[in-house]
Amino acid sequence: MVIPNGKKNNDNSNTGTVNFSSRLNKDMFTVLEEEALSKNISVNSLVNNILGKYVSLDRHAQDIELISLTKRAVTNIFSGMDENKINKLSLDVGGVVHRELVFLKFNEMTFDNLMYVLMINATRYGSVKHNSEDSKHHICIHHGTCIEFSNFLSQTHKIMAEHLSIKMSATNIDQNTICMEFYEP
Repeated sequence: MVIPNGKKNNDNSNTGTVNFSSRLNKDMFTVLEEEALSKNISVNSLVNNILGKYVSLDRHAQDIELISLTKRAVTNIFSGMDENKINKLSLDVGGVVHRELVFLKFNEMTFDNLMYVLMINATRYGSVKHNSEDSKHHICIHHGTCIEFSNFLSQTHKIMAEHLSIKMSATNIDQNTICMEFYEP
């Protein structure tokens, strides 16, 4: 494989990785080094995480019209929102972003592709934990905003699951966290 500078890279086909070199601004590399150290991971892992999020979500942000909001803004928007308004918003949004991301990234709707996209998309809200056993996937999103936002996330995921004939249940909904289980058809 030839990379833009005309040199060949080192393709490690049996490990699914590629070695390549790149030049970074010294200040940028220092920030990456400090961030990796604070997370107790390697710079390589941090860069892979950053690029993974870009490839899976950020490069499609404009296509699916995503915008960034602070937690404070999300809290102010959702706090005090009544159940009817949350349900109406969930029906309008429910599953659209997830479906669009699956097709933009994979060109095919499969359960594994959907679980991958759910995980990547959930990182926009905060910390995410994903466990799977057999045909059940358990996803917890710690967003730290408000109960109304947890209800909104629960409803949008429920609507998405119904559209795709996937069994989904919310196992925890509180002001900080939403936990859901998805069952592979």
